[in-house]
This record gives sequence, structure tokens and C-alpha cells, in this order.
Amino acid sequence: MDIHDILAQHKFTVTATGLQLNASATQAVANPDGGATAGGSLSLLVLNRNRNRNRNRNRNRNRNRNRNRALDVVAGSGMQEPWKEREKLYAALDQWADLPIPLPPNTAQLRRQAVDLLAKQVLLRTPREAHREHEIMREASIELSGYLRPLGIEDIGGYEATETLFYLILSLTDEIGLRYKDRYNVLRPNQIEPRLRPLLPNPPHQSYPSNHSFQSFSVAFLFSRLLPEHPASSELFVSARRIAENREWAGLHYAADTNAGYQLARMVAPILEKVCEKQMLAAQAEWI
Repeated sequence: MDIHDILAQHKFTVTATGLQLNASATQAVANPDGGATAGGSLSLLVLNRNRNRNRNRNRNRNRNRNRNRALDVVAGSGMQEPWKEREKLYAALDQWADLPIPLPPNTAQLRRQAVDLLAKQVLLRTPREAHREHEIMREASIELSGYLRPLGIEDIGGYEATETLFYLILSLTDEIGLRYKDRYNVLRPNQIEPRLRPLLPNPPHQSYPSNHSFQSFSVAFLFSRLLPEHPASSELFVSARRIAENREWAGLHYAADTNAGYQLARMVAPILEKVCEKQMLAAQAEWI
């Protein structure tokens, strides 16, 4: 018996907590092979309306949650709300809203990649890889050590404009990445492979592409455009790769998520360079 037969034989009342069966209103299906009766069709229509209503509520909650994430980046940096840069970013919406990043893998491919993550979780317990767990926990919050250390300025003052630029990039790319996540709507690895035990709770949004990858590589791409001759630019890309892959070791992202984040960062970099031009010039002055 499928859902259409159930809805055809019974009447339901939609309540705040779900569907309630009207026990006294059980009806037989006049023609089981003919699909739902008129009453069942009406119940199905009500159910679909309720499902769509819940989907819209969830979408609105995600929009608010995503906005709060962007505000958290600003609050964590101590910088003012970058409303001018946000205006520039959304004025160029048609340039970044539909970029040709690779399509996500199908379910079977995701399952194979999730099995690879199981192997990484085993290796994470070995002495060679055990230190990754500390990195993963540190990188779960908004902080810049993974970007400042390769440049040799982690514990040095006088580079406030560079730090502000990095926080600005993190804030803007967070918004962009969440749009692509919502579009592709890919399940998290442990939802595909229940044997996975992520080191951190799943974030309240989709998996593909990885925002840690997108954000980290965006910092690397923009700094390389800021100071292409700086010898540590290549080290910044190495650090970005490490931060991105640590999310795989944490059981939160597939390898495909990491690659998609890199590709998105590469495509978005020219747009961010225009949006962040003023802050990039201020940061450049600290190095020249």
C-alpha cells in the first residue's frame, strides 16, 4: 500500500504537530488500481500545501541563520559591518550567482567518497595524523592564524588592514558560498554513510561546495593578486588546502566539496578584487 492508497482510505486533519487520523472516517477504496479517491486527493493536496509551507519556513530560517553567520564573521573581527562592500557585491550579482562550478557527484559517487572519509577517521587516531584534530577544532571558529602564519605576521603588529581584508573576504564569501550550497542541496557525508562520526556537529546548511575551502582559497587568491611577488603567496595556498582538507578529516565534507570550493574561489576572485579594492589598497600599503 502506497501513500496514495493510505490517503484515499483515511481522512486526516492537519494540526500544528502534524497529521491527525480521523478514526471514524475510514473509507474503503472503490477502485484500488485507480489511485486515490476524491477525498484522498483532497487530503494529498492539504498534505502538499502543508509540506510546502514547512519548506518555506525552513528556507526562511536558513536565510536568517545564514545572515547571522555573516554577522558573526564581522563581530569576531571587530570590524564595522561592511555594508558598502555588500552593496558592491550584490550590484554584481549577475557576475557570480551562476558560475560554472562542477556539478556535485551522484549518490553512488558520494557514498564512495564517504567511505574514503571512514578511512581518514581511522588514520586520524594514528600519531602521524593525530595533530589534525587540534587544527580542526581551532579552524571551526572564525580565526586567521592559518592565513597569518604562512605570511610570518601571526604575532606581529602593524598589519591590521591585512587582517581586516581577510575578515572581509571571509564575510563576503560566506554569503556567496551559502547560495551555492542551497542550490545543490547535497547531504552531509554522515547522512550518506551513517558509520561516519564527525568530530564536529553538522553545520545547519548543505555540504556542496565547502565554504572552508571556498573562503580559504579566496584569501589566498586575493593576497596573490595583492602581492604577486611575495614569496609566501604559495605557502598561503598550501595552508588553504590544509584548512579545506581538514574538514574532510573531520567527516564534514567530501573531497568533491573541497574541489568545488577551490573552483568557486578561482572564479570569484576577479569580482572580489573589485568589491574589496579599497581594503586591498590599504593592506598593500602595509607591505610596500
